[in-house]
Amino acid sequence: MQKKENKRIRTTLLENRSRVVIALLLLVDIFTISMAMITATGIRVMLVPLMGGVVNWPLILNGLIFYLIFTIILAWLNGLYPGFGLAAVHEMQKVLYVVSLASVFLGVFLFLQQLALAFSRFIFILTWFLSVLFMMLGRFALRNRFSRFKWWGIPMVVIGSQENATPVIEKLIQSRRLGFRPVFYYDPQETHAEPIHGVPVIKNKQDLQEVVKEAGVKHVVFTDHFENVTNINFHWMRDVFPNILFVLKTAPFGSLWVRTIDLHGTLAIETNYHLLNKREIIIKRTLDMILTLILLLLTWPVFVMLSLLIRLDSKGPILYTQMRLGKNGVPFKSFKFRTMFDNAEEKLQEVLNSNPEAQREYEKYHKLADDPRVTRVGKFIRRYSLDELPQLINTLKGDMNLIGPRSYLPRELPEIGDYTKIIMKVKPGITGWWQVMGRNATSFKERLQLDEYYISNWSIWLDIYIVIKTVWVIIKGQGL
Repeated sequence: MQKKENKRIRTTLLENRSRVVIALLLLVDIFTISMAMITATGIRVMLVPLMGGVVNWPLILNGLIFYLIFTIILAWLNGLYPGFGLAAVHEMQKVLYVVSLASVFLGVFLFLQQLALAFSRFIFILTWFLSVLFMMLGRFALRNRFSRFKWWGIPMVVIGSQENATPVIEKLIQSRRLGFRPVFYYDPQETHAEPIHGVPVIKNKQDLQEVVKEAGVKHVVFTDHFENVTNINFHWMRDVFPNILFVLKTAPFGSLWVRTIDLHGTLAIETNYHLLNKREIIIKRTLDMILTLILLLLTWPVFVMLSLLIRLDSKGPILYTQMRLGKNGVPFKSFKFRTMFDNAEEKLQEVLNSNPEAQREYEKYHKLADDPRVTRVGKFIRRYSLDELPQLINTLKGDMNLIGPRSYLPRELPEIGDYTKIIMKVKPGITGWWQVMGRNATSFKERLQLDEYYISNWSIWLDIYIVIKTVWVIIKGQGL
């Protein structure tokens, strides 16, 4: 028994390899930043016939060395190595800050060396933009790939009742990119003895203190209500763990942009609903219009090609219009490429009436995974979410946002229930949080919860993250 316990402790120690993660992040950052400046320089070289001038490669390479040094040091000071516990949008925010400040330092360095005029301004500005983009994408790819391994993350002990600890352990396992990895669970009432989702249980406080000391675990997650802290003698927990994470189970506010305030020893939390702020709405609308116009310019050949394919594949109109609920519940006509046969509603009723399993699936998800109404071309279009392209017209008209909550059908209003008050305060989006996080696997209620999360936690950073995730989901052919 003791051998098994020692083996488990050694495994926990071996799995905590923050140095490996830091080394991987350093390599990715060095590679992406270098590629950003080299790519920017390469583009400038190709534009020499049009813009004139000469590209000074030795100066570019010397500038790259100092740019890398500035960026890595600033990233280290801003907690990006290893960056465990950072939400994706917070990591994006820090990357922009770090790269921007490093660019300023590079500019000052070149100025002091009297080399500013010799360094191409085109390369300087494009390097800044590409550094932000490449560094974000490189880090996202790294975390997405390597967070699957057991050695990724910070070992954490979860303390709390089984009722409160179970959903928290589930979320920690699901949110693997955060790097908070539950390795032990302790029930202060000492009533639960079985592992939770594979996380072993420590039977009593003494065993917990010994195991934690041996394994060197320095982080704990406390899942019970604050009033229960005194019931388990918080002082022993504070003495054992230098880092304590409290979970606010019933916090009725967005979680991404909260700020703590010290009211003379009393903890206060401030939160902001950015998407309900007039200034933020104007910013979001401006960005949506710019991106929509760019997308229309880039995708008009796709519009033409899909129109021809739909016309040749089956009878019926090219575009499909459907009434959807907009802001404040005002209905509008939503445009999509037709992906179903012309008598789709009749086919649906036939399937639901003859197949009880399909009826249960439709009641839960409000769609069918194997939908007999979908045409051959429609299956391809849906797989890559190309049927949503005509909704760019809805965005231009002001019916929708590029990114937002799902556009619901009028008949779904009773099922939306209490979520109506918050969801109908904003315009629906072509893509959104539920499309990239849950996609078609989510139930109707889960979609509502994800839409509420998006509205409560909205920021420009969250929209940028959703755009990146949307591109990835479409490339993988998972649909929206």
